[in-house]
Amino acid sequence: MSNLEPNIDNYIITPLFLLLLIGGLIGVITFFFLLRFRRTPGVKYWLVWEVAASIWAFTYAFEYAATNIETKILWSKFSYFGIVYGPVAFLLFSLSLSSKFKYLQKKYVILIFALASLFILFPFTNDYHHLHWKSYGINPETNATDYVYGPLFWIMTGLAYLALVSGIVNISILYFKLSGYYKRQIAVLFAASLLPLTGNIIYVFHINPLPGFDWTPFTFLLTGILIAINISQFKMFDLVPFARNKLFEMLPDAILIVDSSRRIADYNPAMKRLIELEDNELIGESVDKIFPKWRKMIRQMSEIPDFQTIVSHEVQEKICYFDLQASSLYDQRKHSNGRLVVLKDITKRVQADEEITESHIRLINEIQEKEQLISDLDSFSHTVAHDLKGMLGAIVTASNMIKFGIDDMSKDELLEINDIIGQSATKTMHITTELLTLASVRQQEIKLVSVNMQKLVLDAMSRLKDVIHAKGAEILLPYTWPEVLGYEAWLEEVWLNYISNAIKYGGTPPVIQIGSDFLPDERIKFWIKDNGKGLSREEIELLFTKFIRLDTTRAEGHGLGLSIVKRIVEKLNGEVGVESQNIPGEGCVFYFILPLAKS
Repeated sequence: MSNLEPNIDNYIITPLFLLLLIGGLIGVITFFFLLRFRRTPGVKYWLVWEVAASIWAFTYAFEYAATNIETKILWSKFSYFGIVYGPVAFLLFSLSLSSKFKYLQKKYVILIFALASLFILFPFTNDYHHLHWKSYGINPETNATDYVYGPLFWIMTGLAYLALVSGIVNISILYFKLSGYYKRQIAVLFAASLLPLTGNIIYVFHINPLPGFDWTPFTFLLTGILIAINISQFKMFDLVPFARNKLFEMLPDAILIVDSSRRIADYNPAMKRLIELEDNELIGESVDKIFPKWRKMIRQMSEIPDFQTIVSHEVQEKICYFDLQASSLYDQRKHSNGRLVVLKDITKRVQADEEITESHIRLINEIQEKEQLISDLDSFSHTVAHDLKGMLGAIVTASNMIKFGIDDMSKDELLEINDIIGQSATKTMHITTELLTLASVRQQEIKLVSVNMQKLVLDAMSRLKDVIHAKGAEILLPYTWPEVLGYEAWLEEVWLNYISNAIKYGGTPPVIQIGSDFLPDERIKFWIKDNGKGLSREEIELLFTKFIRLDTTRAEGHGLGLSIVKRIVEKLNGEVGVESQNIPGEGCVFYFILPLAKS
């Protein structure tokens, strides 16, 4: 490394030496100028190009100026960092410019630079194999280095030419694809890309106007300058695909380009946000692997030129809905070479549609509920009309008897007729009260609160004390009562109906047991068991649904009570039911379930 010491005696300062140094500095300036565009796709490869060109210019300047062969060869070895990486960077830049992103996967880029690095080792190890340079010396007339190249040099040169030519082809194809507005930019880029190839051919094949001088690093720098002019004057980075990427970043719709093998070739930022994977995990991957839940749909999409459907996809733990449209892409020969997939977010529209559908369902339910009420009232009218007619008829008859026979009746007879009137009026008022309760349950909106169920049961029993005493009923109550969410006035009517029915349909005398059970879903089941004859399956199916009396020989009710119970409990977000084995003496278990009141 002592030969690299800046001893002026070891170098000859010439205008060409200074020109190369100035070229290297221009390359460094161009590098920093391009840094502002580093986030633009493809620019990172052009930055590598500028670094490579600057290294090549600086190292070749000192090689050309050095006066001894050891120093020249050492500088020449370091120049291969620019010679090798420059063409590779140009090829990758052209691939990015022409949107061939499937070749720019991270694994491929690493492989290309690794292969290029292998060629850098050849000149540094030439003393062991002499396959890069067979021999070398200094031309006494020009002070340039004369090389006799070995096979590894020509292999490296061939690959470098291949990279340069491939890049030039990619750029030239864009000239015919794009509109006239972009042709000037492509023409400048095309001319710039030809300079390094031309300069190297002049040097390698000895058609040089200045014998021994390698124009290649200088032409690399001229290319960089032309690109910088193209950027500042002709806005090259507004060119497709750079304009395409800027447009993609603005589009709210997710866009995916799939090749003919159903692999991802390109996508926009909106699509990346949906997929939530890194770039190296997307490009080149099968869409079946990225969207495993859509495999069946992807197969259908491949068979239909213009495919459209609505799909759902989880985004940040939320289900979103998209209008998916897939269109075929064609090459210049009109052959299908892929698909353009566009996902438009329609989540808000779907949610609005769902709200409309829910409103429609609620409206239908309300209509059905009203129709059911009409049907229930019709059934009720058939059951209750006869009772009301009989009770009102008894009142009218009794009052006429008093009117026309009061002078001939004894006090006991008058009291007996008065009892008939009182009983009939009481029954009529009871039916009217239940009808009002039924109407209030349907129309009144209440707030659920914690309810003391023991108090409600005792209040209901107090209202029924005459019936309980007359029937000699025994009612067994639990020691503890869980609190539930409900509405006290309505729940008292529930217990009133359940206890009343248990007394009416119980044994002789009625023995009634009341209790509650905790259910696994944080609800409470309250139940009341009698010792009557029980109910058959057919009779159970009629309960809670029709205004009907199941035992007209024993009970004087009109079938309205259990319908009221059902409507009350359902309005309180609960449910009702009955259990019976139809065994005399075992009776029935009527129950209702309500949510537990949490502390």
